[in-house]
Amino acid sequence: MKKILIVTAIIFNLASCIGQNVTNYKNMTMNNSELYKKIVNVEVSLFTRIESINQLNLSENKKLTINELKKLLNRQKPEPQPDLIDFDPVAEERVIDMHLIGVLNAMGDKSENYRIPNLISQAISFMAEFGDERKEDAKVIKSINDSKLIAEIIVLTQSTTPTIVENAVVVLNNLDLPNAPVGGEVSAILSTQKITFKFSKLKEEMELYVKESHGKIELSKGVKQVIETNNIQRGDDISLEMSLVGIIQKILPVHHLDYYVENGKIIICTYAETAERWQKWLKENP
Repeated sequence: MKKILIVTAIIFNLASCIGQNVTNYKNMTMNNSELYKKIVNVEVSLFTRIESINQLNLSENKKLTINELKKLLNRQKPEPQPDLIDFDPVAEERVIDMHLIGVLNAMGDKSENYRIPNLISQAISFMAEFGDERKEDAKVIKSINDSKLIAEIIVLTQSTTPTIVENAVVVLNNLDLPNAPVGGEVSAILSTQKITFKFSKLKEEMELYVKESHGKIELSKGVKQVIETNNIQRGDDISLEMSLVGIIQKILPVHHLDYYVENGKIIICTYAETAERWQKWLKENP
C-alpha cells in the first residue's frame, strides 16, 4: 500500500510539473499582444500575470512596447472591496503596476517612477497565497537600482502615518543596500540552540529574550517605552520553543520591531527608530 501511495505521489508531482511547463511554454510562444491581455486579466492568478510581464519581448518595437506598457499602467482598476477576507484585488493591481514600472526601467524609461512612493505607501504586509507586498516591491526596486528613488523612499520614513513609515522601512531593509543601518548577521553573536520561552505579556517576552542572551541582546529606548506603555497580553502562558537567532529573524516582525548590530550586540528597536537610522544613512550616503 505504501509503495502505491509513493508511486501515486510521484505521478501527481510529474503531472503538476508537466502542467506548469505547458503553461510556461504557452506564455513563451505568445506575442506581446497576447501577453498584454493576460497581464490585465484579473481572472488568472497574480503569479501568472507577473510571469506574463517577465516574458514580454522587449526588443519588439521598443517605442510601441513602452507606449503599451504605459497604457496598461493607466488601465481601469477595481475599487476596494472591504468585505473580501482572503483576496485583495486592489493590492494585486499595485503589484502589477510595480512590475510594469520595473520593465519600463529595464527599457530605459524612468518616467513612471514617480508612482512608486505612493504604491509603497499603500502596500500591505500580507496577501493570501502571495505574501508580503513590500518585499515584492523591494525585488522590483532592487532591479531598478536608482539612487534618486532610494532617497524618495527614505523621505517616506518621515511620514506621520506609522503604516507608511513601516512600509518604507520594510522595503529599504530588503534592498540589501551597502552599509545598511539596520539588520545584519546575528548567527555569529547569538546561539542557534533552541530555548523554551514562557510568557504572557509583551514586556515579559522581551525581557526574557534579553535575559537568555546573557547581555548580547538589548532593548532600545523606544522599545522600552513601548513595552511599558503598551504591555499587551500576548496570551495565557504562551510557550515558545525557538533559538534566539530565530526570535530575531521571525518574531520581531510580528511585533513590528526591527534590530541592528552595534558593538557586537543586537539592539531591538522600533520602526520609528529604524526610520531615523535610514534618514541618517541618506545624509552619509547622498
